[in-house]
Amino acid sequence: MYIIIPEYFRNVKQVSKINWAWNNGKTTTEIKYIDGEVQNRNNNEAPPTKACHDIAHFMAAFNGNMEWDYLQPINHLPEYNAVFIENILTKICFHKMNNLDFDVNPNMENVLSHMRWFCEDYYFISKNHPTKKGYRQLFDEFLSVWEVEKTLKFFDIFYEIYFIEKNKQSKDFEVDVVMSLDSNFYDDKICDMIYKSKKSLRNFL
Repeated sequence: MYIIIPEYFRNVKQVSKINWAWNNGKTTTEIKYIDGEVQNRNNNEAPPTKACHDIAHFMAAFNGNMEWDYLQPINHLPEYNAVFIENILTKICFHKMNNLDFDVNPNMENVLSHMRWFCEDYYFISKNHPTKKGYRQLFDEFLSVWEVEKTLKFFDIFYEIYFIEKNKQSKDFEVDVVMSLDSNFYDDKICDMIYKSKKSLRNFL
């Protein structure tokens, strides 16, 4: 009898609903999976990341076929995917909040540069992750599985958190969020911006 040992443990189970609360940096999270499993997670210390980063992790979870779980024993790829989503959306949110035209190519070039730095110089994924994947391969794989429509469904939640953070300029605020497979936010302008962002990123490959 042979036992197959995976390279690393991954959580890519389909999530059905997430209840998340931010209380001045402390978080309470209830994660429900489509197989009926429920996980409760509490964080009593303010994380080094922004609240938007948590929402980006959850967007990756609802995307499907994308590593998202920050509690995985080896969490390089969950962090990479969340940071990628976070960086794209914060560019769009900034332009939306300030009522500015969105010049997609220079913004996405900036995102690509940040993700190269994150992969190679900050998280050292090509050196430390079991797959040894470099930034170009990770970049291509992210774009191959990222579904714009599923990210768009939760854009209003991401924007709400982004708006609060920018106005508060601190982690001292409270907000409750519910994300589920039934979430259905849609906005033509935002949809167009996200699609153009993905297309622009593809052109850099």
